Amino acid sequence: MLSKILVKSKLYIVGVSAGPDSLFLLDNLRKAAYRVIVAHVNYKKRAESDQEEELVKNYCQKYSLPYEIYPVQGLEYNSVSNFQDRARKIRYDFFQKLAQKYQTKYIVVAHHFDDHLETYLLQKQRKSLVDYWGLPIKTKQEKYWILRPLLNLSKQQIFHYLAAQKITYATDQTNQLPIYQRNIIRQKLNNLSSGGKTNLAQEIKEKNQALSKIKILVKLAMKNLINSTHILQLEKEKKYSSEVYLRLLYIWINQATNGVLQQRKKQLLAEVYKQLFTSKKTSLSIELGSNFRIVKGNNQAVILPKNK
Repeated sequence: MLSKILVKSKLYIVGVSAGPDSLFLLDNLRKAAYRVIVAHVNYKKRAESDQEEELVKNYCQKYSLPYEIYPVQGLEYNSVSNFQDRARKIRYDFFQKLAQKYQTKYIVVAHHFDDHLETYLLQKQRKSLVDYWGLPIKTKQEKYWILRPLLNLSKQQIFHYLAAQKITYATDQTNQLPIYQRNIIRQKLNNLSSGGKTNLAQEIKEKNQALSKIKILVKLAMKNLINSTHILQLEKEKKYSSEVYLRLLYIWINQATNGVLQQRKKQLLAEVYKQLFTSKKTSLSIELGSNFRIVKGNNQAVILPKNK
């Protein structure tokens, strides 16, 4: 059932939440005799959190699997407005620390086909410049690889397996509440037919094929227009699509500022693109956060600290 992305000789940190997806993943990894370290994060946010931790512990102890538990302190997320984003950072920071501890570069998570579709719809809604539409089978995160061997399996297939194997799992009731945008999208997908999901998957495939071609053009544009880290040449006649220029600007700005743009918001980049490539003004200044600015003039744009 697992994709062929995994190799028996490697050691894997496996994220296990006690939910159906991750327990399906863990059970299949165990049966296939993969070498794993189970990683569970207890956010201490719901009444069931400790029960879910015990479920993971019991499974690991039953089959003599090594495991690590991270109990999150309330101070780590109480002051943030977006709990899901903070929880994800806490989770992956923990996975990476374990990967370093056990001297491996591989982290395995239980994202499946339905997650792939959800992510795509969420990306479209956010209107950001994505690096990949939906979820890739593997992602490089610093020096570690995030692997997703379940992307070819649906949620329904996972439930059927767990029922047949009589595996107990936890259900997070907050996943059904329309309190997070992803939950709202998930509910819409639940009402989509199998044919509708297949069409959506094909749409994602075609978008990623088009994106691959755009990335090639972005590399070409970078070679032609970026003379040095802080200087971008401005063409009198545009040779590329706006999508290429938006991605070029994102890369150029982050390289010159050591990552001032944390998110690929099209709205911000579109305004910079407009001022640099379509505005008739030959000289202007664009604010980039509190520390940098872009200065346009002499057929080029330069990124400078604000104190210069």
